[in-house]
Amino acid sequence: MFIDAVGYSSRVERAPEQTRQQIGQHFDVLQKLIISNQGRVVDQAGDELFAEFLSVVDALSTAAAFQLAVSQADIDRPVSERMRFRCGLAFGDILREGEQISGPKVNIAARLQALAEPGSINIDDDAHREIINRYGEEQSPAFIDLGFRILKNISSPVRVWRVREQGETMGTPSQELADSLEGKTEDSTRRAIAVLPFDVLPPDAEQAYLGAGFAADLTDGLSRSQWLRVISARSSIHYADPAYTNRQIGEELGARYLVRGSAQIAGSKIRLSANLLDCTDGRIVWSDKYDRELDNIFDLQDEMTARIVGMIEPEFLRHEAQLAASSRARNVDAWDLLMRSRWHFWRGSRKQILAALSCAEKAFQLDEQDSDVLAQLSFCHMSVVWMGLAENPVKQAGLALKYAKDAVALDDRNSNAYFTLGSALSIIGEMDKALEAEHRALELNPSNAGALGEVARISAFSGQTEETRKTAVWAMDLSPSDPHLALWVRSLAIASFVDEDYDTAARFAAEAASKRPDWFFNYALLAACYAQAGKLDLAKQAMADSSHLLSVYPPAALKAGHPFARQEDFDRFISGLRLAGWDQG
Repeated sequence: MFIDAVGYSSRVERAPEQTRQQIGQHFDVLQKLIISNQGRVVDQAGDELFAEFLSVVDALSTAAAFQLAVSQADIDRPVSERMRFRCGLAFGDILREGEQISGPKVNIAARLQALAEPGSINIDDDAHREIINRYGEEQSPAFIDLGFRILKNISSPVRVWRVREQGETMGTPSQELADSLEGKTEDSTRRAIAVLPFDVLPPDAEQAYLGAGFAADLTDGLSRSQWLRVISARSSIHYADPAYTNRQIGEELGARYLVRGSAQIAGSKIRLSANLLDCTDGRIVWSDKYDRELDNIFDLQDEMTARIVGMIEPEFLRHEAQLAASSRARNVDAWDLLMRSRWHFWRGSRKQILAALSCAEKAFQLDEQDSDVLAQLSFCHMSVVWMGLAENPVKQAGLALKYAKDAVALDDRNSNAYFTLGSALSIIGEMDKALEAEHRALELNPSNAGALGEVARISAFSGQTEETRKTAVWAMDLSPSDPHLALWVRSLAIASFVDEDYDTAARFAAEAASKRPDWFFNYALLAACYAQAGKLDLAKQAMADSSHLLSVYPPAALKAGHPFARQEDFDRFISGLRLAGWDQG
């Protein structure tokens, strides 16, 4: 455990005696907490303290109790005189030399402390797993998944968790966390906005996809603004549950503003209501209702987009409002089918992918000139190949590429179309062209988390492993609750496999499989990683898990899903699969 005082040097310059007295009092409390929780102070210097514990539970109890004690001790002081501390915890093996300890976990704890918000506690994934195993999901403290982060002098990305609040066993929530949220929203999230799925009234399970569809279209429109940071619709979709507070959603998604709305359809008419909320204080920035004929739904969405963008910062975004709202004629029935297709696609199982393809094909029959429909159709065909469902993988991959090219030809300002084109190019091995397409997607929409994730995947197969680590973590930060997050973790596994760091590759592959246990190719990758690491028993079990989900994995489909640029990387992958028991070619 590393604990460090925030802004200590500047405070010492302003009020040296008072600052030293305060930190001395706080560290006296901390040392007593450490001893009472069977810990040991390894080192203390100025404003930093370093300790070790026999149990991660004891370490977290100490850190939480200390943060609470600090907030209570300073509650009567002016804000400028209050002290706040950052804390980092890591769990694992250490090296001991006399009274000193060292090793990768010590370094990770120090980096997590430096990364922490003032008044908060960051822990690594091993510590989080140990706590969950100790308490169980229901009884453990609440955490925010900060995703994978690249830490200085740490070779592989580290998954980081932050203690969101202290539950009954850990005390009451600290005001420091609320203060840190306000500081964060005024800085890195000041311009971030998330659109939540609209409520469909009256509630109708069969029309629930419409609410997500309205949100996705608004998100696409807002994303055209180069000034705003827009949270991916694939992350926002998880927060439709009214149990989440606006402040909680804003904190977990890293958004300053939320758009909430409802849709009520009666015959040929639709009523849309929308509110723009400031997460920091719950204030309604803008609110309006619209009654329109259903045939005018797209004009209505454009109008709402322009109003929302303009209300956030009129002075800076006067011209952006026009850019964000780009009207175009579309077929309402085709749009309905497109929303249904996306709804199925994001769920990602084999059954859902086939349902998504069926909806996309029907949408295409109604409107062959819709770039988004063509992009969706392309991705559905690609997914059929990746899932091992294609009778002729080469032919179907070519069909996916054709639809992606048509999507770009119809709308060369459509970020999603270029994102799709890059993916389609990658499955036929055109890796350089694939990266060019993804970078164009990001030029058009810097908030396109899917395109970032594809840059990570394509870079991994191309041998550009450092680029993979950077962009995969970036994608996770941009869309931390994305349904396809497992693919980005999988890219980290592929990058480590290419680097021949098989133990790290296996850890990431196992993480990807835990996130999407229904995707057979996650287990196939895990099997290859274990096999190359010399862990054949685990490799054979992973291959058995993969074969249980898909008994036959055709070589052509395997090649399309694993487009290693270097033949030797692909050969090592195939060798690992065969060592694990794969015998299909």
